[in-house]
Amino acid sequence: MAELKGEKLTRSASRGQRHQSASRPSSRTSAGGSGSSHMKVAAHFQVLEKMNVPSAVRTLSSDDLQQVRHAANRILTYIMSQDKPGREVMVKNTLYVQSLLTTLETHKDIDVCRTIVTIFVELIGKLNTGSRCSQLVTQGATRVFLHLLARESKPDVPNEFMVQIHYVLSKLALKDRKFGVKARLSQALPVTLAFIRNHTHSTAVRNLQPVLTVLKSYANNAINASYLGKNGAINTLFKIISNINKKNAVMTKTALDTLVLLVKSKSNSARAVGYGGVPILIQMYAEWHRLDTKNRHISLRKSLLNILKHVSNLKSGRQAVIDADGVRVLYKICEDIMDVRELESLIFIASLVLRKCFPRQKLPANATKTTLLYKLPESEFHVPQGLSKDAALLNGITLNVDTKDDDDSSLDNDDDLSSDDEIEPTKPVLGNFSLDRPDEGNARRTLEDLRMYEQFFPEVLDIEVKDTLSTQQDDLNILLDRVSSLTASEGLKGNPHSMPDLRSTKYTHFSEPLFGNTLDSAPSTAGRGRTKAPYTYRKDEEAAATARLEKKEVCEGGASAVNLKTGQPVFSLDFEVNSPTSNKSRYKPLVSPFEHKSKAKGKASKSTDSLLDMDDLRSDPLLDEGDDSEFSADDWVKPADFYDMARKTNSVGRFSKVAYPDLHGSKPIPKREPLYERKFGVQRAKIFEDIDRLINSEELLNRVVYDFDAIVKDGGDEFHGGSSYYANHDVERLGKPVTPYDHLHFNSLFESGNLRKSIQIRENEYDLILCPDVNSNHHHQWFYFEVSNMVAVNGEPYWARAGTDVCYFKNHLSRSSQVTGGVRGKLYFTTTFTIVFPHSYDVCYIAYHYPYTYTSLQCQLSRWQHSIDESAIYFRNQVLCQSMSGNNVNVLTITNYPSSNSKEAVEQFRNKPYIFLSCRVHPGESNASWVMKGTIEHLLSDSKEAVALRQTYIFKIVPMLNPDGVINGNHRCSLSAEDLNRRWMVSCPRLHPTIYHTKGMLQFMRHMQRTPLVYCDYHGHSRRKNVFLYGCSPSQSWMTDDVDNPSVLSDKSEDYGYKTLPKVLSQTAPAFSLSSCSFTVEKTKETTARVVVWRQIGVVRSYTMESSYCGCDQGPYNGLHINISHLQHMGRKFADALLRLKSRHFKVTELTNEDGKPLAFSAEDSCPADNQYGDDDYAEDNLSDDITDDDDDEELDDADVL
Repeated sequence: MAELKGEKLTRSASRGQRHQSASRPSSRTSAGGSGSSHMKVAAHFQVLEKMNVPSAVRTLSSDDLQQVRHAANRILTYIMSQDKPGREVMVKNTLYVQSLLTTLETHKDIDVCRTIVTIFVELIGKLNTGSRCSQLVTQGATRVFLHLLARESKPDVPNEFMVQIHYVLSKLALKDRKFGVKARLSQALPVTLAFIRNHTHSTAVRNLQPVLTVLKSYANNAINASYLGKNGAINTLFKIISNINKKNAVMTKTALDTLVLLVKSKSNSARAVGYGGVPILIQMYAEWHRLDTKNRHISLRKSLLNILKHVSNLKSGRQAVIDADGVRVLYKICEDIMDVRELESLIFIASLVLRKCFPRQKLPANATKTTLLYKLPESEFHVPQGLSKDAALLNGITLNVDTKDDDDSSLDNDDDLSSDDEIEPTKPVLGNFSLDRPDEGNARRTLEDLRMYEQFFPEVLDIEVKDTLSTQQDDLNILLDRVSSLTASEGLKGNPHSMPDLRSTKYTHFSEPLFGNTLDSAPSTAGRGRTKAPYTYRKDEEAAATARLEKKEVCEGGASAVNLKTGQPVFSLDFEVNSPTSNKSRYKPLVSPFEHKSKAKGKASKSTDSLLDMDDLRSDPLLDEGDDSEFSADDWVKPADFYDMARKTNSVGRFSKVAYPDLHGSKPIPKREPLYERKFGVQRAKIFEDIDRLINSEELLNRVVYDFDAIVKDGGDEFHGGSSYYANHDVERLGKPVTPYDHLHFNSLFESGNLRKSIQIRENEYDLILCPDVNSNHHHQWFYFEVSNMVAVNGEPYWARAGTDVCYFKNHLSRSSQVTGGVRGKLYFTTTFTIVFPHSYDVCYIAYHYPYTYTSLQCQLSRWQHSIDESAIYFRNQVLCQSMSGNNVNVLTITNYPSSNSKEAVEQFRNKPYIFLSCRVHPGESNASWVMKGTIEHLLSDSKEAVALRQTYIFKIVPMLNPDGVINGNHRCSLSAEDLNRRWMVSCPRLHPTIYHTKGMLQFMRHMQRTPLVYCDYHGHSRRKNVFLYGCSPSQSWMTDDVDNPSVLSDKSEDYGYKTLPKVLSQTAPAFSLSSCSFTVEKTKETTARVVVWRQIGVVRSYTMESSYCGCDQGPYNGLHINISHLQHMGRKFADALLRLKSRHFKVTELTNEDGKPLAFSAEDSCPADNQYGDDDYAEDNLSDDITDDDDDEELDDADVL
């Protein structure tokens, strides 16, 4: 190093001379010194170039070698005299740089090589070296210096020379992306490692800074890291960091960064543990925490924690941390720095280490045993793929799952959010049955097979020019109406999965298609009145029709559907053919079991969002949060009537009560609720509270205060087969404590309830475990339960956002591989929140979102039927099918009556386009039901927009596709433990009846050339804010050449009509976000409703509408939580936006209101003058098509939530 110091002195002197010359520029220029210096340097480079001859060609004499040494020294002197711009010019001179590099390659004289290396040290400099190093890398300097390093690895080579080479390499490595590969190929790794190993003693280690930097660059390559670990680099580095003086923080940081890169490998982590490095690291971290009082070395302390984080991925590493008392040390240090904002990164990494070292524990419930089991109907067409082990055994299905648990797994992925969509599902096996076999239950159905769905288009069957149809057709229609009335009022009989009111295809013959375009008959003489239901029929006509049909043996005690190919009956429905019916209008709605206080026409269904003109659609003001007209007492049913409706609801288990919010109608709090903003450090504090359980476990109560599993076990067969108790006594319980007094009481034995277990941890802290979906071990997101017996410091019952310190993180509870489908090492997650109850001995209900139960829907349907103006609104509520547990699945038809019974009016009525809406395929997405409620109520109102919608379209609505899941508190699946939104491609009539028959209706409409103009499936989204649509774009589909897709135009051009509705909604709906919309069609979504309806049915405007559980971050609702009023308002706005569609598929004449005056808008003439909503204008639009977020099946981690 003495010679290096001399060179530095020489350079300083030269710089001093240069500064003196700079003060007299005129004399220097006149002397011609600058020009002569350049010429002399060029001459010296010519000497080097002349002597750069390989030794195999020519051997240099002593004189030649002396010339090379002299030229190199003169060049060094010249470069040392140059300032930074002069050196950059020299570096950019390719001929000069190549001459120097060639000299290093060809000459083995140690003095020449040292001089040349010093030249490069001077050229690179110490500050702002990036551009000069980049120039050298492009000219191949990295390869030359690596070869020089390998060549000069001799014992007699001075250490200072080796340090210089490493200095140059440390600078070049920053700009050479292939540095690690070049070093390995040049055999430079063992040279550097050996040099460091020979200088680990405290006196020599202070000169290793550039050498350690090069070693760090080697370790950036995974293969190099493995090689270095095998050759003792881990042990060497631990010796170095033990001998480095604490004042040399830069070198310590470099050594630790190198260790961080090395221990990313599990094998190297094991070597670090085996060497005993964990106690050294913990001790160093404690020392630097004590010394670094001004927080100047945060990055160094962070490197120490990163090493511990990688080491703790191993079971042996975690145990080493625990044995070294690392958990207590890290926990104490984190407590000391908890309030220091700039040390947040240290606290975060330390928490990861602590959470990994937390001893794994089993879930305090039988995680491999499903809480509720349901015996599925046998099906030879399909085997459910999501059943738990117990459910599979109950149904005779064998699951091939590796049940071996492995706690010694890697924990490299520390994300708190994960998805089991990444897990390959385990395929169950049933004998020789293969899931790859085509699903015979969903074979392509012919038009004759689909004739069973004719009954669900009463708007066509009911309204007709009577003289043109055959007597047999009239008789059958009359009888079918009788069947519909019986099934709606008395319930279904016979097969619980059968479709009601099915007509047999073997005796049903029509002279023309159901949706005929022409009527070759005279118009009916029946007129249409305003206060009287039109198209009435007499009781004697019904009796005559019944007699004629009985003679032909069409019905002998029941209606049936027969498969024409096999001749076997598919479904049957028993009913009394001789039972009398009342002599009422065939347009009279079903008799409601409820007694309403007011039966004024349109009062209950009148929209509270009536718009004055089309300009209001574009900029609607913020909803009045205090407007609670939707939830007035007159709008809801009496408790006794609700109990009667609830008794018709079939559940898997027995309920003990009716929830108070459902009984009295869910009410949102009449005020704005700002979005919850989590304070800084809340989640961190909650995680450390969880860690405190390990350290102070003796202070925990661990007292079970509610156990749903025990209730099911004690109830035995009566719990599954017994009748539920339908009542509510919450009002009587208010203010009355219940024994025992020292803890809260919980209950979830009511419709849609979900709570599995409650464990009292401390006096005011409880762990809550959720039930999985029925027959499944998965999907633990939806919760709904009651809390009572609280002690606190009376008011109106409202649903309100509550809780503080809301966090979501991975906990220490391990998941069995039986639950994860064979994947080992998975953990459960915790959702934590704090709620302070304001009233003593109150009764509170806590839910994931505003609940909307199946019974509430049935009450709404009955209320709508009872209160609408039936002379102005065509409304039919039919039972599409029954779910597996025997609950009715409703399908609604909403439109208006034709203006008259003339041929032209009826033809125009039948040719109106269809809008098909569905909802609640995922039970936990209750917000979708509130949006649907807003849509239906708006369509049944007397606002001019609703009148225009009914005049323009025929609405087909399935408001709840998964009633069994809703009733039993599931989050995602049906009773078959399957996501029904993944069964649209292939569905089984027994295991997925709702999807099978809903799709059958759509297939029937396509066969009759009446494909819906719009299909929309309402969903909820928990990860994103606002409301938005997912659509289908052929150009963004995974299948670019989809020749079988009827929605793709024949000329391969794209119909951009699917972008119109989102654009309109962005102008009219305050909660809607256009930037969140996506039209990407991924292969993983090919079995969802949106994609199947688009590809198989040919609906261009096929959407999934996602409504946030949370709130909005744009528009008038920015910063607010979404409540029930907002959701219903979105439903109304969605319906209004349909009026703005301009489509080539249909043409609507001028619309009129009840007074006969034309409305200011229509489906044909609803766009502004600049045609900004026209389909053609969307060819150039860019509506966030690149969004690839999950749609249709969005959810958080499939894990129990504590």
